[in-house]
Amino acid sequence: MGFVDKWVESLAYDFEILPSACVRHISPRSTCEKCLTACLEDAITFSQGKLVIDNQKCTSCGNCLAACPVQAVAGILPKQSFFQKKLIAMTNVDPPPLKELLIYHAKGVTTIACEEKEFSQAWTDSLEEVHSVLDQLGKKPFMIEKEIVLENSYSRRELFSLWKKESQSFVRQVTPAKWRFNHKDLDVNRYYPDVQFFDVTIAPEKCTLCKACEVTCPKTCFNLGENDFTINLQSCSGCMLCQDLCPEKAVSVTRLLATAFSKSLDVYQKTCTLCKSSFQTLHDHDEKCPVCASRKDGYLSSQTC
Repeated sequence: MGFVDKWVESLAYDFEILPSACVRHISPRSTCEKCLTACLEDAITFSQGKLVIDNQKCTSCGNCLAACPVQAVAGILPKQSFFQKKLIAMTNVDPPPLKELLIYHAKGVTTIACEEKEFSQAWTDSLEEVHSVLDQLGKKPFMIEKEIVLENSYSRRELFSLWKKESQSFVRQVTPAKWRFNHKDLDVNRYYPDVQFFDVTIAPEKCTLCKACEVTCPKTCFNLGENDFTINLQSCSGCMLCQDLCPEKAVSVTRLLATAFSKSLDVYQKTCTLCKSSFQTLHDHDEKCPVCASRKDGYLSSQTC
């Protein structure tokens, strides 16, 4: 069969949102709506405050997989066509999101081929964006091939029609296993270990070292030790959960493409002068624990008439 020789990045699979991974499921304070915004079919909705996928509406476009910052949408990478390790730019198919293109590049797919004389405007815009990022990363741009002739090639629509006639197991057999990867492989940080895509800032004057960010961060970016509070910026994927959860509004997350590094703040061990309990603080001059410091003068003290 002709499409056996064709590289195809997809399998039939019902997408689902994993409650154990989705930040919306982890905390009701989360404001993440990246998958909801990315879905063009209105297949993702809220149900009792949780995000769910209606597979009757879902077209398996995969936009939600690429958009999710914590890989909480389980499924197979969006349906894209490949031929001889080249990504084929189909004029009637939208280009993959930026993150997906960066992963393809890191995995060795560094050529994008087009059967036409020119790329569609959507592909042109996408290439400009990814080439700008690759330039900032110090990487070579995608090589471009136009008017390429593909033997036994199928349009995306024809492939979908063909897949419907074949069993899912057969598709798995003919799709090279090493080119299949699911939601967990859409963590772009894994492929660029020396790069950070976000910056996380802690406001020392607000932070009480409550550990909320450390305990809930899906990427384990935070580590509160005895003498320091460190943030691994390379791991941050921008889910914003730390910013949403922080009771003191001391955490700020912003986009930043830069060489990865870790931030560190000095931590001091103290004994509260009021309740005598031990506590950690970012300020050497603090004498009261956060609980006692937040109380108003005279709180719970005896009053005389």
